[in-house]
Amino acid sequence: MSERAIEDQSLRERMGHADQLLRELSEHLNQSFLPKLRAASDLVRSGSVERDDIADSTVRNAMSALIKSDNFTQTLIDKLDPYLSSIHKGVEQVLEGS
Repeated sequence: MSERAIEDQSLRERMGHADQLLRELSEHLNQSFLPKLRAASDLVRSGSVERDDIADSTVRNAMSALIKSDNFTQTLIDKLDPYLSSIHKGVEQVLEGS
């Protein structure tokens, strides 16, 4: 089933879809992106483990996972942005009485 174009949706539907995307984005950031960011940061930060003891492949794998997570984050933002713009325009129309 294909989703209707954003312009063809009611303001309530657009807000519902935006809310769903915001929840998905929030969940992804908290459960996936931030843990990967912390892990990568801990890995490259100087600390109790000697840098020479950390294999290059370990750092590459951590950075690859972080980049993939960031790409998914950007995909969600790209889906959300048109809804937010459309909601902004819709609210302006309501306030103007159009």
